[in-house]
Amino acid sequence: MLHALRDIGEIDCIRRNVATVPELEHYVDKWLQKRYAGYQVGYFGFHGGPGSLWLGGKRYVSLEDLEAMTDGRADGRIIHFGSCSVMRAAETRLKAFQENTRARAVIGYRRDVDSDLNWAAFEILLLEALSRYRQIGAPARHLRDNHAYLCDKLGFEYIY
Repeated sequence: MLHALRDIGEIDCIRRNVATVPELEHYVDKWLQKRYAGYQVGYFGFHGGPGSLWLGGKRYVSLEDLEAMTDGRADGRIIHFGSCSVMRAAETRLKAFQENTRARAVIGYRRDVDSDLNWAAFEILLLEALSRYRQIGAPARHLRDNHAYLCDKLGFEYIY
């Protein structure tokens, strides 16, 4: 999806495959460098569960782990979990994650979404909205106003 949006000129992206925690730490660190400031959205496309990402095998990364990796350096960036159920964590935990990482917004899903064509379509709509609107709440409002059914069906969550 990222490459399709890039190819039609909607977004500019860098995509990396990550299978280990050290690789994730490396690429999170690179994304947070000043030279990548133009890449405002960190898209974490993994399998997930409430409050965690699954890298495969027995490798899990919790919100606390990811928070430590960012070390408060995600100032002004958006963290998007294109993953099942990560946002099913407690609302207070998600808000603390957003505040401690200093991210402008934390986005994702409260439900299992893999292998759902509605999810794939919604991801394209979401990424397009994030590239179009600059005011932090505008993408969420646009998606709710125009695609409320999908927001509800997928358990879309947008914390800012």
